[in-house]
Amino acid sequence: MKRHILLIVFFLNTLTVSGQSGKASYLGMNLLQLPALTINTNFTSEVKSFLSPLVELGYTLNYTKAVDFMGYILTPHCKCANDGYDISKQSGGYIKIGAFFNLRNDFKKSYYPHLGLFLTNSIVNEEGTYSPLEQSVYMPVEVNHSKYIIGLSASLGYEFSITDRLRSNIDFQVSFPNNNYKNLYGYRNYIPGMGHKDYEGYWFPMVIWNIKYQL
Repeated sequence: MKRHILLIVFFLNTLTVSGQSGKASYLGMNLLQLPALTINTNFTSEVKSFLSPLVELGYTLNYTKAVDFMGYILTPHCKCANDGYDISKQSGGYIKIGAFFNLRNDFKKSYYPHLGLFLTNSIVNEEGTYSPLEQSVYMPVEVNHSKYIIGLSASLGYEFSITDRLRSNIDFQVSFPNNNYKNLYGYRNYIPGMGHKDYEGYWFPMVIWNIKYQL
């Protein structure tokens, strides 16, 4: 984990230096994460016309209490047995670092598609109860843990101008966490910064609607 922290510090320093070159920098927020009870903010800088590095920070208060309408569309939120786990709280923070690769030739073009590639570092806190499915008498046991999960996130989206200083981008993102996600309780899993997954599968989908203001 120390290696990842050093990488984040180096990346932030690179953004700071590049932001002094006169190119535009933006402070934004993914609005679709608010119904998922996730507070988030992101910083992007236009280093080159084709390259926009990004750093995003966020914290999920409790996903089990969220009304994640977009998440419900992307993956089923089944009230199934969940391998005997009844989760009452899913929370945690994340740091996402990476860049958008813009499909444009110069800064004058303000409407363009882009590709994104990011490294997402997440802490997942889970609390709930566990009752073995084969147990004849219902005697749940309280469980809780915290897991550090790192994953690769890729996105495809489109960026456009709203006003002179206000911009937005809409992206579809998929994340592939490391094997540590298998240590989460049950199969109805949520990872801050990556999204929700139900049933079997490996990838975590998310739709992003980001609004950002030029600094």
